[in-house]
Formats: sequence, structure tokens, C-alpha cells
Amino acid sequence: MNRELNPQGCQTRIYGNRDCFGHQCPKKPTVTRDGELYCKIHDPEYIKQKKTEQRAKWDKEDEERHQLNTLVMARKKATQGLTLTELSKVTPDLIRQAIKEAETGA
Repeated sequence: MNRELNPQGCQTRIYGNRDCFGHQCPKKPTVTRDGELYCKIHDPEYIKQKKTEQRAKWDKEDEERHQLNTLVMARKKATQGLTLTELSKVTPDLIRQAIKEAETGA
């Protein structure tokens, strides 16, 4: 069993199911980085770009989730202790006021 990497192929060792030693990526190299050959998928710059895009997507989703949670908590605070008839009178201004109070920590 040859565990050495072929110098003319992608220089990434990949691991499959039950493959404890790994094997060389069979894809054709297309990029050279720091003297090493890589296929498009294992190109370090490509991997870095994908991770950056994924992190930006996750950060955006986290911000949206945080804003939604803030609105839910403000609505809960604005309507806390109200009867059903009072709940029917809740206005967006009342909710905005509760959001401002939550942001200022009042």
C-alpha cells in the first residue's frame, strides 16, 4: 500500500468511510499554492472564501434571529398583564415604546 502522495496530483489527503490512512485526492490539479498542487475543491484560497461566505451568512441569520427575539420580548412586555379587551387595543406605538425601554434598559 503506497501512502506517499503523487507529486503530480492534488496534494490533499482525503478520508472516506473506514479509511484510517486516507488516500490522495484523485482530481486533476488546477492551482498551485506555495509550490503545492491542488484541485479546485481543495484550493486553500477557495476553502477560505467559502468559509468567509458561510460565516457572513450565519452572522446575518444570527442578527435576524436576534431582531426577531427582541420584537417578541418587546411584544410580551408590552402586553404583559392585559386583559383580552385591552389586548385588542394594543397599538404598534405601544410595542415601539416597549422596544425603546428594552434597548435603554429601563
